Amino acid sequence: MAVRKRSALAARRAAAGYTQESFAVAMCLDRTTVGRWELGKSEPQTWQRPKLTEVLGVTPGQLDEILRQTQEQAERSAGSATEDPVGKPAPRPSAPTEATGVRLDIGAPQISDWAAVYATPPADLQERRLWVTDEEVGVAAGMLAMFRQLDHTHGARSFAPQVRSYIAGELDSLLARPAADERVARHRARVTVGFLELAGYQAVDTGSPAQAQAYYQRALALTTATNDQAYGAYLVAVNLGHLALHCDEPQTALRWASSAHAAAGTATSPATRSAITAVVARANARLGRESEATKLILQAEELLGTANPQEEPDWIRYFTPAYLADEVAHCWHDLGHAPAARTQLAEALDGVGRDKVRRLAIDAALLASTWLRTGDLDQACATGLDAVAYAARTGSGRCVERVAGVLVELDAHAGCAPVQDLREYTRAVLPEADRLALTMARGA
Repeated sequence: MAVRKRSALAARRAAAGYTQESFAVAMCLDRTTVGRWELGKSEPQTWQRPKLTEVLGVTPGQLDEILRQTQEQAERSAGSATEDPVGKPAPRPSAPTEATGVRLDIGAPQISDWAAVYATPPADLQERRLWVTDEEVGVAAGMLAMFRQLDHTHGARSFAPQVRSYIAGELDSLLARPAADERVARHRARVTVGFLELAGYQAVDTGSPAQAQAYYQRALALTTATNDQAYGAYLVAVNLGHLALHCDEPQTALRWASSAHAAAGTATSPATRSAITAVVARANARLGRESEATKLILQAEELLGTANPQEEPDWIRYFTPAYLADEVAHCWHDLGHAPAARTQLAEALDGVGRDKVRRLAIDAALLASTWLRTGDLDQACATGLDAVAYAARTGSGRCVERVAGVLVELDAHAGCAPVQDLREYTRAVLPEADRLALTMARGA
């Protein structure tokens, strides 16, 4: 019987002193993932490669060559295996067409890769490694709370690098060690998902939607691995759904949020179901489906009315009536009902909290737009001044975009004194919004 030649990746792994199992432990992977890599059936994800070069002791260029050789060998082996008795190659299925735009493959290989966080190392390795304790996870949870507050107040530009650094350093180190027990493992998973969710949101805020999707997919993979269906449904609807809306893909948002809505089920907490339902409503509103959006808004309000904050998961407790009012306001605005949107924005601005500066800036900009739509130029400019003042206190790209959008809407009234005052104030305290408005106006 022929002996299968070891692939270049397998050879390098063995030369580094690892068995498949010990290598999987060093990489925080499942052994089956290592097997797929060495068989050329899949390749390491981009975010795994820096650690892979470190464990194997190779440079990035050497790793690329190892993976290329492994893939070529796998293709040669597959070619010989698919020959029929007379030497003709068997037909192969055609490759799927490459998708365009914002897409999510929830069956992607990284799901099983992230599941390896919870793989149990062999006994001899366990004895030489420190167990992760609940106290350590508690420290990480405290860091997450701090970073979230900084993000709410100051936007992503100032603190996104620190969040990414924390994930790649302290958090990945925490994930590389075995948990003391199942409860600690689940707590660690929740904190990790929270960090990935925050990093994704910050990527949106700094204009990197593709990077945001990558973070959200990693988070989703971890909720899948730990069977956390409620948090997974939330990620698909609220994070990925909002991302699709941000990228002006309402059909994609509707598909994702609707699938999450169906998967969440009645076992999911009321606030979680309310947040998911609100995103489905927003997608319908963006598509002009007023009847469906109205029905879903009422459902979301009813669900949130039954929620007990003390019984809700900690990651959804932020979703208060003020946050739902913000979602509803966007629905009415997209449907062209400015007065109804203003009513909801008043509740949102009053209840979201003075420390949520980015949210205040975004809602104030939307409120200015509603006043302009009903012909009240003075109110639009007065509220626009509030939006600029809030936005100037953050490093938020989304706030800059929203303010710039209001300025573009006001261009038709450029000769009016209130508009000129607003423009001068923006140039003084938020010049990037003024520059973006000029660019947007030229593009229009």
